[in-house]
Amino acid sequence: MVTTNPLPGRSWNLVRALAVSAAILAVVVVGLTSNVLGKNGLTAIDSPVSDWAIAHRNGTLTPLAKTASNLGGTVAMTILATLAVVAFGMRGYRREAALIAATGLGAWALVDGGKNLIARPRPPIHDHLVVKTNYAYPSGHSLGSIAVIGILAVLLIPRIHRPITRWIAAIAATLFVAAVGLSRIYLGVHWPTDVLGGWSLGALWVIVCFGAYRYFDQRRDLAVARE
Repeated sequence: MVTTNPLPGRSWNLVRALAVSAAILAVVVVGLTSNVLGKNGLTAIDSPVSDWAIAHRNGTLTPLAKTASNLGGTVAMTILATLAVVAFGMRGYRREAALIAATGLGAWALVDGGKNLIARPRPPIHDHLVVKTNYAYPSGHSLGSIAVIGILAVLLIPRIHRPITRWIAAIAATLFVAAVGLSRIYLGVHWPTDVLGGWSLGALWVIVCFGAYRYFDQRRDLAVARE
């Protein structure tokens, strides 16, 4: 019997799981953004958490925070994404290269559009340890790093053969993204909800991009198999 389902069962389950995850994250993003606009809800944590982070600054953590912030910044993430696009393209993985490029460019558009649309002021300038002049929400470092590192992780980690190495890579990627976001709070240039918004929106964008990639990739493979 010929199945009417255009996707193999396992691949369809993955696409469906990604769609459910995207829907949940979309609700989180909408709710968090609503809190930021209304200055209520979860934004109640902003001042206490920021004050605690600033109160615990020291000569060891400050250079570490600046380093994490620089590594997760626009320049570093753009270079990483560009190198990945070139590497995948040169090896013949053009769809993967296009996926990385689309995810990176989309993340940039979400950051720029979100900041200008929400127009949230940054924390008081006297708390800044680095110079920032644009709007606060969502955190561009948080969104950009989770978008670039996230899409590279979902593409590269499954290619690793040893399970322990896959776990190490996944944990390292998670810790890096976390360090970048937390560094922005420590440096006094973002409220905690800016970082949460960046992480949530960035993760949502990765899931949308990867879900679309998986769906159309499976459709293409099925069409080729039927020829």
